[in-house]
Amino acid sequence: MTFYRMTPLEIACGWLAAGDPVPLPDPPGARPREVLDALLLDHLSRPPCLVAFSGGRDSSALLAAAVTAARREGLPQPVAITLTYPDSPDADEADWQRQVLDHLAVTERVRVVVHDEHDAVGPVAAPLLRRHGRIWPPNVAPTWRMMDHARGGSLLTGEGGDEVFGVKRVTALTKLLHTRTRADPRLVPLVARSLAPRPLRRRTALRECYRPPWLREPAWREVRLRCAEGDAAMALHAGRQTWQLATHRGSRIGQETLCALGDEIGVAYGQPFLDPAFVAATAEEAGFWGWTGRTTTMRHLFDDLLPRAVLERRTKATFNRAVFAGHTREFATGWDGAGVDTDLVDPGALRENWLSPLPHAPSMALLHQAWLAAQTISSEGIGKTSLPPHSRT
Repeated sequence: MTFYRMTPLEIACGWLAAGDPVPLPDPPGARPREVLDALLLDHLSRPPCLVAFSGGRDSSALLAAAVTAARREGLPQPVAITLTYPDSPDADEADWQRQVLDHLAVTERVRVVVHDEHDAVGPVAAPLLRRHGRIWPPNVAPTWRMMDHARGGSLLTGEGGDEVFGVKRVTALTKLLHTRTRADPRLVPLVARSLAPRPLRRRTALRECYRPPWLREPAWREVRLRCAEGDAAMALHAGRQTWQLATHRGSRIGQETLCALGDEIGVAYGQPFLDPAFVAATAEEAGFWGWTGRTTTMRHLFDDLLPRAVLERRTKATFNRAVFAGHTREFATGWDGAGVDTDLVDPGALRENWLSPLPHAPSMALLHQAWLAAQTISSEGIGKTSLPPHSRT
């Protein structure tokens, strides 16, 4: 089994550029929900079918669609699997979870309590790193943990919701044209930006690109150029941009990696929202103008499945504290700067980031690089993790 190996620059910035565009296929001849149902039935037919469920809009929509399809077809119902983080208040979505489960009349759920087990160099990630080295995406520990409960069956996640359902370049203009009263003046600069010619949009992206604080200037210049080129290449056509975002090279490689990891333990892994047929159907339905925002997109696609309050929620959990926890801080405290490319990275700034209250997520690939360099690789115990049992409620 081979995995994609990141280039030194990709490791340093924690990001993969878009790569060559993937041609948009012909529409599948079915509406998005029809396509989604067909995808779900394939996985529901391979029980146990676990659905990663955080209580967020995407995972809630996926669970609702899977439960509805299973009941309609007389198949074993999917089981929601929820990772709970008692030490990370920013990740708490218990109230939203209960609201969705009550609405769906779902009583069985797997709950996995997480303290520091999902740390980037913790007890779940470490054996994977020793066995496979650096892989993309770096943060596979939570998914691998859920796969462990789905052995012999399937695991579905709502990855790709932001790309497929989120705001597009044309969204501000669509919203402006749909305004029946006085337009929100904040839309004007957004519309102007969306209609700007490509060179101007590229210059704007150059100014606004996120800069990892550990990246040295020459490396930053190269990353900045690639980021700006990718941003400027986004289509004004909502459907075409949906396809561009969903088929981004990072997303495609990430899905290939997770499917391969699932194969190791007999788990069929799926990301239905990023499936080409579903994306193509959604792109066709979006057309040029798309919808007026993420909420209206979710309502258009899933209004019959979930309470309006869930589809319209604006809050979102964050998990950085859970993946950069005690194991990361312990390693960073004693780290001497070895193992990373110092032509690209400032080790002092990188160490400071890992020891900060909220480390930057793109630094995880570098953490893996440095951690692996510090290890004495041994075959003893590789591939084994000691995990607490899950609980069913």
